[in-house]
Amino acid sequence: MATAGACVALACFPDVARTDVVPPAEAPDFALKALDGRNYRLSEYRGEVVALVFWASWCGGCRRELERLERLQGTYGEAGLKVLGVILDEAPDDARGVADGIGAGFPQLHDAAKSVSRVYRPASLPATLLIGRDGGVRYRYGELDSRAERAMLGELRRLLDE
Repeated sequence: MATAGACVALACFPDVARTDVVPPAEAPDFALKALDGRNYRLSEYRGEVVALVFWASWCGGCRRELERLERLQGTYGEAGLKVLGVILDEAPDDARGVADGIGAGFPQLHDAAKSVSRVYRPASLPATLLIGRDGGVRYRYGELDSRAERAMLGELRRLLDE
């Protein structure tokens, strides 16, 4: 049984620097406090397509990823895309400056105790997971080149159509 659990975890969250379609596996639930003081729980978004992005203020590629996800939420938000940022910075003020600087309007959740990042184990930053309406992790990627971005957009549209 422990082996099966390890296999599921490895299938969902191995080297997220790659761009891969993954077999659906349940995204582990979590609750974190956002920079705005509100508490968020992943399971509250069941029935929506969620882009869960792990990032930090010191990560150069993370800024580009946050900008990309902000644009995608603007384009696909009404179709059911919700974006959640998971901040890995020790001090949230640096991350707040980055998020505010690019106008990221989606919730920024501070993983102060690293409880969520220990479960999801991002291998590099940025790391983004697309979670389907069924709560299954369907796609994972790191920093995107143009080819990988096209693949991700195709997968996102497919998930939104489900």
